[in-house]
Amino acid sequence: MLLAADIGGTKTQIALYRLSGPVRPKALATYPSQEFKNLVSLLKNYLSETGASPGYASLAVAGTVIRGQVSMVNLGWRFSQAELRQALGVKEVFLLNDLEAMAFAVPHIPSRYLEPLHPVRRDPRGNIGVIAAGTGLGQAMLIRRGAPYPIPVATEAGHAEFTPTDDLEWALYQWLARRFVHVSLERVISGPGIENIYRFLCEKEGQEARLSSAKEIGQEALKGSDPLAQKTLEIFIKAYGREAGNLALRCLATGGVFIGGGIAPKILPLIRSGLLIQAFLDKGRLNDFVKKVPVSVITHPYPVLLGAAVYGIFHTRPG
Repeated sequence: MLLAADIGGTKTQIALYRLSGPVRPKALATYPSQEFKNLVSLLKNYLSETGASPGYASLAVAGTVIRGQVSMVNLGWRFSQAELRQALGVKEVFLLNDLEAMAFAVPHIPSRYLEPLHPVRRDPRGNIGVIAAGTGLGQAMLIRRGAPYPIPVATEAGHAEFTPTDDLEWALYQWLARRFVHVSLERVISGPGIENIYRFLCEKEGQEARLSSAKEIGQEALKGSDPLAQKTLEIFIKAYGREAGNLALRCLATGGVFIGGGIAPKILPLIRSGLLIQAFLDKGRLNDFVKKVPVSVITHPYPVLLGAAVYGIFHTRPG
């Protein structure tokens, strides 16, 4: 058996998977990450509750994995591949970034969990791009063209600079720069980014911020009951679409760009309006290329966990 986990700053999902046959979770459980002092105590708690003794572990983490070392800043957790292997008593531990895992999952996600936004023909051997806005902004790639097997590539592209494209976005950029100095994409394309945009618009219009959370702003925008909430989501969705288009160019994503994370499924009516795809396709001389790139929203309930499982199973195969 393989223990797979999606380890996030807020919650952790864990399940067991067989190393052969259909990739289906057993004993799926979710835990609040903050309630545990470290990852080992969380995983041992799960193993104690299930009575399982897996031979392998494949863990997707919301953080950077470098040479088998992980530091999860939001939780203050630090751990290594070797430490986990010894503590869990398994033959091997595989560590990968959560978006890297999501990219690995995409070819295995049933079509009913993919909401098409730009339904053009997908190249079955083409590269794939994954972008996911939630608490932050993650991006990853799955390289397949010319590769003997799929190669997931993690990035920290969410911390690249946000580029304004009109006067209103330039004013937003300046407002953010006064607060954060470095204005990353994540300051705009994320849950906190939605809150930043809304506060900027309220201040610009001389209005008191009536809403405080991204959830409230999104709900009011969906209802059409707050013009500033609606404008906030318009700016957010346009920026999201532009960056998804940038990702398509970076990895020549003829296999598709897939939008994950917690925000897009919750605002699907606004995402479907055409604003995101219009921004995605606005690529000047490369318009003809991006017109051939399919775009979908991932609605699967645990794509990162699935990707961690598929990655682990793939790497336990002989040869």
